[in-house]
Amino acid sequence: MALAGAQLAPAQDDILIKLSLDRDSILVGDQVDMTLQVSYSKSIRFSFPALGDTLMPGIEIVKTSGVDTLRNEKKEDRVDVQRKYTLTSFDGGIVYTLPKIMLALNRGAAVDTFASNELTLKVALPPMDSTFTPNDIKPPVQYPVTIAEAAPYVGGGILLLALIAFAVYYISRRNANRPLFFKPKPKEPAHIIAFRALSKLKGEQLWQQGRVKEYHTRISEIIRVYIEDRYNIQAMENTSEEILRDVELNNLCSKERLDALREVFYTSDLVKFAKFVPPPDENESCFNLTQQFVEKTKLEQPVEPTKAEG
Repeated sequence: MALAGAQLAPAQDDILIKLSLDRDSILVGDQVDMTLQVSYSKSIRFSFPALGDTLMPGIEIVKTSGVDTLRNEKKEDRVDVQRKYTLTSFDGGIVYTLPKIMLALNRGAAVDTFASNELTLKVALPPMDSTFTPNDIKPPVQYPVTIAEAAPYVGGGILLLALIAFAVYYISRRNANRPLFFKPKPKEPAHIIAFRALSKLKGEQLWQQGRVKEYHTRISEIIRVYIEDRYNIQAMENTSEEILRDVELNNLCSKERLDALREVFYTSDLVKFAKFVPPPDENESCFNLTQQFVEKTKLEQPVEPTKAEG
């Protein structure tokens, strides 16, 4: 089946956008994959938009995939990425014109907005069976109560008694100002974990042995773990652009620290996906920028006040 969609070429040729459907018609309640493909020059940066749960009235987004990076064999200076959105609709007998997907393109300080092509999706009602004849409703049949039927009620009663006993225990422990079970071991601060990982990475001297990709992959993992623990955002699953967007939108650090984080992620992505081999000073720079980011954004632990003697 041919894909529904068309290639669009914006005013600049450094980004190409293609929006397509794996089929152009579905039945009510069925699902269809919409793919957004972007080919862009390595000299620019962009991020996929957050579409939420509803694409438009009548069209819901069931699932959004991660970002897949496709290798461009013909043009080494370009990066091809794609993201899939699984759509469904419960309003049949309608031909929907899906809205254009808007993308923001960053060229240094300048920001341009590009739109994808429009698509149409037909949502059809299931065919009616004209030969169907409804039957009369049969009266209910009475059967004796079995052990399997009574078991949920007995189990529910036991569970209710257990909950009451736990509530009494909890209230008594709270009134006595005593811990419910045991005092949990406090988790290490995020910056301590990050500094330990950076120290270990530095001692392994990976890039000095030619293991540049492994070196930058480790740096990317260390900073992602730190950001997720420090700011409670999903840094391990999100793309670099999504992490930078969350940090910037929530004003989690200064512009200087954000620019340093962007440089670390940009270099790491080039090494992992574009086989870029940075010079030695850039390897050291990424390590130092990561260490400085942790140092400048770490959450200091409050000092417990000491009781005065006498």
